[in-house]
Amino acid sequence: MTIAERFGVSLRTVYRDVRTLKNAGVPIIGDPGIGYSITDGYRLPPLMFNEGEAAALLTAEKFIGKVTDKKTQAYYSNAMIKIKAILRRSEKKALEVLDNSIAISNKKASENKTYLQDLFSSLAAKQLLKIHYKKADGTSSERTLEPIGCYYQGSNWYLVAFCQLKTGYRTFKVNRITQLKVLEQNFATQHISLQAYIDQQDQSWKKEHQFYAIEIVFNNSLVQFAESRKYYFGFMEQTIEKDGVHMKFLNASIEVFARWLLQFGDQATVLAPLELKNRLKVLATQLYEHYQ
Repeated sequence: MTIAERFGVSLRTVYRDVRTLKNAGVPIIGDPGIGYSITDGYRLPPLMFNEGEAAALLTAEKFIGKVTDKKTQAYYSNAMIKIKAILRRSEKKALEVLDNSIAISNKKASENKTYLQDLFSSLAAKQLLKIHYKKADGTSSERTLEPIGCYYQGSNWYLVAFCQLKTGYRTFKVNRITQLKVLEQNFATQHISLQAYIDQQDQSWKKEHQFYAIEIVFNNSLVQFAESRKYYFGFMEQTIEKDGVHMKFLNASIEVFARWLLQFGDQATVLAPLELKNRLKVLATQLYEHYQ
Protein backbone atom coordinates (compact mmCIF):
# COMPACT_ATOMS: atom_id res chain seq x y z
CA MET A 1 0.00 0.00 0.00
CA THR A 2 2.86 2.41 0.91
CA ILE A 3 4.56 1.83 -2.47
CA ALA A 4 1.30 2.34 -4.34
CA GLU A 5 0.54 5.61 -2.53
CA ARG A 6 4.08 6.94 -2.89
CA PHE A 7 4.27 6.42 -6.65
CA GLY A 8 0.59 7.00 -7.43
CA VAL A 9 -0.10 3.57 -8.91
CA SER A 10 -2.51 0.76 -8.12
CA LEU A 11 -1.72 -2.23 -5.88
CA ARG A 12 -2.22 -4.43 -8.92
CA THR A 13 0.59 -2.57 -10.71
CA VAL A 14 2.90 -2.96 -7.68
CA TYR A 15 2.30 -6.72 -7.49
CA ARG A 16 2.83 -7.11 -11.24
CA ASP A 17 6.10 -5.15 -11.19
CA VAL A 18 7.42 -7.06 -8.17
CA ARG A 19 6.62 -10.34 -9.91
CA THR A 20 8.46 -9.11 -13.04
CA LEU A 21 11.53 -8.20 -10.97
CA LYS A 22 11.52 -11.60 -9.27
CA ASN A 23 11.32 -13.35 -12.64
CA ALA A 24 14.29 -11.24 -13.81
CA GLY A 25 16.41 -12.60 -10.94
CA VAL A 26 16.18 -9.75 -8.43
CA PRO A 27 16.22 -11.32 -4.93
CA ILE A 28 13.01 -9.80 -3.50
CA ILE A 29 11.67 -11.22 -0.24
CA GLY A 30 8.10 -10.76 0.97
CA ASP A 31 4.44 -11.33 0.19
CA PRO A 32 1.43 -9.22 -0.80
CA GLY A 33 -0.14 -7.47 2.19
CA ILE A 34 2.98 -7.98 4.35
CA GLY A 35 5.76 -6.08 2.59
CA TYR A 36 8.84 -6.52 0.42
CA SER A 37 12.58 -6.19 0.84
CA ILE A 38 15.69 -6.89 -1.24
CA THR A 39 18.40 -9.23 0.00
CA ASP A 40 21.13 -7.27 1.77
CA GLY A 41 24.20 -6.61 -0.37
CA TYR A 42 22.41 -6.94 -3.71
CA ARG A 43 23.57 -4.52 -6.39
CA LEU A 44 22.40 -4.04 -9.96
CA PRO A 45 24.83 -5.55 -12.47
CA PRO A 46 26.95 -3.03 -14.41
CA LEU A 47 25.45 -1.66 -17.60
CA MET A 48 26.92 -3.51 -20.57
CA PHE A 49 26.85 -2.76 -24.29
CA ASN A 50 27.80 -5.02 -27.13
CA GLU A 51 30.13 -3.75 -29.85
CA GLY A 52 27.29 -2.81 -32.21
CA GLU A 53 25.45 -0.78 -29.55
CA ALA A 54 28.64 1.02 -28.53
CA ALA A 55 29.40 1.83 -32.18
CA ALA A 56 25.90 3.24 -32.63
CA LEU A 57 26.41 5.53 -29.62
CA LEU A 58 29.76 6.67 -31.02
CA THR A 59 28.16 7.45 -34.39
CA ALA A 60 25.43 9.44 -32.64
CA GLU A 61 28.14 11.42 -30.84
CA LYS A 62 29.63 12.37 -34.22
CA PHE A 63 26.25 13.60 -35.46
CA ILE A 64 25.55 15.54 -32.27
CA GLY A 65 28.89 17.27 -32.65
CA LYS A 66 27.73 18.62 -36.01
CA VAL A 67 24.12 19.59 -35.45
CA THR A 68 23.88 20.87 -31.86
CA ASP A 69 25.38 23.59 -29.69
CA LYS A 70 28.54 23.27 -27.59
CA LYS A 71 26.64 22.77 -24.34
CA THR A 72 24.68 19.80 -25.71
CA GLN A 73 27.88 18.37 -27.21
CA ALA A 74 29.57 18.63 -23.81
CA TYR A 75 26.68 16.84 -22.06
CA TYR A 76 26.76 14.01 -24.59
CA SER A 77 30.55 13.72 -24.43
CA ASN A 78 30.38 13.44 -20.63
CA ALA A 79 27.73 10.73 -20.97
CA MET A 80 29.95 8.86 -23.46
CA ILE A 81 32.89 9.03 -21.04
CA LYS A 82 30.75 7.32 -18.40
CA ILE A 83 29.60 4.69 -20.89
CA LYS A 84 33.15 3.99 -22.12
CA ALA A 85 34.28 3.58 -18.51
CA ILE A 86 32.12 0.46 -18.06
CA LEU A 87 33.05 -1.21 -21.36
CA ARG A 88 35.28 -4.25 -21.53
CA ARG A 89 38.84 -3.71 -22.71
CA SER A 90 38.17 -5.31 -26.09
CA GLU A 91 35.17 -3.03 -26.65
CA LYS A 92 37.19 0.05 -25.71
CA LYS A 93 39.86 -0.86 -28.27
CA ALA A 94 37.23 -1.37 -30.95
CA LEU A 95 35.76 2.06 -30.17
CA GLU A 96 39.18 3.68 -30.37
CA VAL A 97 39.59 2.30 -33.89
CA LEU A 98 36.08 3.39 -34.88
CA ASP A 99 36.58 6.84 -33.40
CA ASN A 100 39.29 7.53 -35.98
CA SER A 101 37.39 5.78 -38.77
CA ILE A 102 34.01 7.57 -38.67
CA ALA A 103 33.53 11.16 -39.76
CA ILE A 104 30.44 13.25 -40.43
CA SER A 105 30.93 15.85 -43.14
CA ASN A 106 28.33 18.59 -42.94
CA LYS A 107 29.86 21.82 -44.19
CA LYS A 108 26.46 23.48 -44.53
CA ALA A 109 25.59 22.99 -40.87
CA SER A 110 24.74 26.21 -39.04
CA GLU A 111 27.32 27.47 -36.58
CA ASN A 112 25.18 29.75 -34.41
CA LYS A 113 23.34 27.16 -32.31
CA THR A 114 23.89 28.65 -28.89
CA TYR A 115 20.37 28.41 -27.46
CA LEU A 116 19.49 24.72 -27.77
CA GLN A 117 19.95 23.73 -24.14
CA ASP A 118 17.95 26.75 -22.98
CA LEU A 119 15.20 25.79 -25.41
CA PHE A 120 15.20 22.17 -24.26
CA SER A 121 15.03 23.27 -20.61
CA SER A 122 12.11 25.61 -21.25
CA LEU A 123 10.26 22.87 -23.12
CA ALA A 124 10.69 20.39 -20.29
CA ALA A 125 9.62 22.88 -17.60
CA LYS A 126 6.93 24.65 -19.68
CA GLN A 127 8.55 28.03 -19.09
CA LEU A 128 7.91 31.17 -21.11
CA LEU A 129 10.61 32.46 -23.44
CA LYS A 130 11.42 36.05 -24.36
CA ILE A 131 13.34 36.41 -27.60
CA HIS A 132 14.61 39.08 -29.97
CA TYR A 133 14.09 37.74 -33.48
CA LYS A 134 15.57 38.97 -36.75
CA LYS A 135 13.45 38.18 -39.80
CA ALA A 136 14.79 37.32 -43.25
CA ASP A 137 14.10 40.90 -44.40
CA GLY A 138 16.32 42.29 -41.64
CA THR A 139 13.58 43.67 -39.38
CA SER A 140 13.61 42.71 -35.69
CA SER A 141 10.91 42.12 -33.10
CA GLU A 142 10.58 41.08 -29.48
CA ARG A 143 8.35 38.09 -28.72
CA THR A 144 7.11 36.27 -25.63
CA LEU A 145 6.61 32.61 -26.49
CA GLU A 146 5.09 29.44 -25.11
CA PRO A 147 7.38 26.80 -26.66
CA ILE A 148 5.94 23.49 -27.88
CA GLY A 149 8.92 21.89 -29.64
CA CYS A 150 12.13 22.03 -31.67
CA TYR A 151 13.05 20.20 -34.85
CA TYR A 152 16.06 19.95 -37.15
CA GLN A 153 15.67 20.24 -40.91
CA GLY A 154 17.89 21.27 -43.80
CA SER A 155 20.95 21.98 -41.62
CA ASN A 156 18.96 24.29 -39.31
CA TRP A 157 17.13 24.09 -35.99
CA TYR A 158 13.61 25.48 -35.70
CA LEU A 159 11.51 26.42 -32.69
CA VAL A 160 7.73 26.02 -32.79
CA ALA A 161 5.90 28.11 -30.22
CA PHE A 162 2.68 29.94 -29.42
CA CYS A 163 3.48 33.62 -29.91
CA GLN A 164 1.65 35.87 -27.44
CA LEU A 165 2.21 38.89 -29.70
CA LYS A 166 0.59 37.27 -32.75
CA THR A 167 -1.76 35.07 -30.65
CA GLY A 168 -0.99 32.04 -32.79
CA TYR A 169 1.55 29.32 -33.51
CA ARG A 170 4.72 30.38 -35.29
CA THR A 171 7.96 28.74 -36.44
CA PHE A 172 11.24 30.49 -35.63
CA LYS A 173 14.63 29.72 -37.14
CA VAL A 174 16.95 29.38 -34.14
CA ASN A 175 19.84 31.06 -35.97
CA ARG A 176 17.76 34.23 -36.27
CA ILE A 177 17.23 34.50 -32.52
CA THR A 178 19.62 37.25 -31.44
CA GLN A 179 18.68 37.21 -27.74
CA LEU A 180 16.90 34.58 -25.67
CA LYS A 181 15.86 34.51 -22.02
CA VAL A 182 14.05 31.73 -20.19
CA LEU A 183 11.54 33.40 -17.87
CA GLU A 184 10.69 32.07 -14.43
CA GLN A 185 7.00 32.19 -15.31
CA ASN A 186 5.38 28.89 -16.37
CA PHE A 187 2.43 28.44 -18.70
CA ALA A 188 -0.36 25.92 -18.19
CA THR A 189 -1.96 26.00 -21.63
CA GLN A 190 -2.26 22.59 -23.28
CA HIS A 191 -0.92 23.24 -26.77
CA ILE A 192 -0.93 21.14 -29.89
CA SER A 193 1.86 18.55 -30.06
CA LEU A 194 4.91 19.24 -32.19
CA GLN A 195 4.18 16.38 -34.59
CA ALA A 196 0.55 17.45 -34.98
CA TYR A 197 1.69 20.98 -35.80
CA ILE A 198 4.18 19.73 -38.41
CA ASP A 199 1.51 17.49 -39.95
CA GLN A 200 -0.92 20.44 -40.14
CA GLN A 201 1.70 22.59 -41.86
CA ASP A 202 2.40 19.83 -44.37
CA GLN A 203 -1.28 19.44 -45.14
CA SER A 204 -1.74 23.19 -45.56
CA TRP A 205 1.23 23.37 -47.91
CA LYS A 206 -0.10 20.51 -50.02
CA LYS A 207 -3.53 22.16 -50.31
CA GLU A 208 -1.92 25.37 -51.57
CA HIS A 209 0.13 23.63 -54.23
CA GLN A 210 -0.87 21.61 -57.26
CA PHE A 211 1.02 18.34 -57.45
CA TYR A 212 1.95 16.67 -60.71
CA ALA A 213 2.25 12.93 -61.22
CA ILE A 214 5.52 12.62 -63.14
CA GLU A 215 6.84 9.52 -64.91
CA ILE A 216 10.36 9.29 -66.28
CA VAL A 217 12.42 6.51 -67.84
CA PHE A 218 16.14 6.93 -67.13
CA ASN A 219 18.64 5.10 -69.31
CA ASN A 220 20.79 2.60 -67.44
CA SER A 221 23.96 4.55 -68.28
CA LEU A 222 22.95 7.51 -66.07
CA VAL A 223 20.41 6.02 -63.68
CA GLN A 224 22.92 6.12 -60.80
CA PHE A 225 22.87 9.94 -60.91
CA ALA A 226 19.08 10.01 -60.80
CA GLU A 227 19.14 7.54 -57.91
CA SER A 228 21.36 9.82 -55.83
CA ARG A 229 18.91 12.75 -55.96
CA LYS A 230 15.49 11.23 -56.53
CA TYR A 231 14.21 11.73 -52.98
CA TYR A 232 14.70 15.50 -53.30
CA PHE A 233 12.13 15.55 -56.11
CA GLY A 234 9.22 13.61 -54.62
CA PHE A 235 10.19 10.07 -55.59
CA MET A 236 7.35 7.56 -55.19
CA GLU A 237 8.32 4.24 -56.81
CA GLN A 238 10.33 2.65 -59.58
CA THR A 239 10.44 -0.46 -61.76
CA ILE A 240 13.29 -1.99 -63.72
CA GLU A 241 12.58 -2.27 -67.43
CA LYS A 242 14.48 -3.40 -70.51
CA ASP A 243 15.44 0.05 -71.71
CA GLY A 244 16.07 1.58 -68.27
CA VAL A 245 14.48 2.41 -64.94
CA HIS A 246 10.91 3.73 -64.83
CA MET A 247 10.49 6.18 -61.93
CA LYS A 248 7.36 7.90 -60.62
CA PHE A 249 7.41 11.21 -58.77
CA LEU A 250 4.93 13.57 -57.11
CA ASN A 251 6.16 17.15 -57.39
CA ALA A 252 4.58 20.60 -57.11
CA SER A 253 7.02 22.45 -59.38
CA ILE A 254 7.29 21.67 -63.08
CA GLU A 255 9.97 24.37 -63.36
CA VAL A 256 12.27 22.92 -60.70
CA PHE A 257 11.79 19.38 -61.94
CA ALA A 258 12.44 20.36 -65.57
CA ARG A 259 15.69 22.14 -64.70
CA TRP A 260 16.88 19.08 -62.78
CA LEU A 261 15.94 16.79 -65.67
CA LEU A 262 17.69 18.97 -68.25
CA GLN A 263 21.11 17.69 -67.15
CA PHE A 264 20.23 14.18 -68.34
CA GLY A 265 19.67 15.28 -71.93
CA ASP A 266 18.39 12.46 -74.14
CA GLN A 267 19.22 9.88 -71.45
CA ALA A 268 15.87 10.53 -69.74
CA THR A 269 12.45 10.27 -71.38
CA VAL A 270 9.37 12.00 -69.98
CA LEU A 271 6.25 9.83 -70.16
CA ALA A 272 4.01 12.27 -68.29
CA PRO A 273 2.82 14.97 -67.82
CA LEU A 274 2.60 16.99 -71.02
CA GLU A 275 3.39 20.22 -69.11
CA LEU A 276 6.83 18.86 -68.24
CA LYS A 277 7.58 17.87 -71.84
CA ASN A 278 6.63 21.32 -73.10
CA ARG A 279 8.68 23.10 -70.44
CA LEU A 280 11.74 21.02 -71.30
CA LYS A 281 11.37 22.01 -74.97
CA VAL A 282 11.33 25.69 -74.02
CA LEU A 283 14.33 25.39 -71.70
CA ALA A 284 16.31 23.39 -74.29
CA THR A 285 15.57 26.04 -76.93
CA GLN A 286 16.63 28.84 -74.60
CA LEU A 287 19.85 27.00 -73.79
CA TYR A 288 20.59 26.48 -77.48
CA GLU A 289 19.98 30.15 -78.29
CA HIS A 290 22.11 31.23 -75.34
CA TYR A 291 25.18 29.62 -76.85
CA GLN A 292 24.59 30.77 -80.43
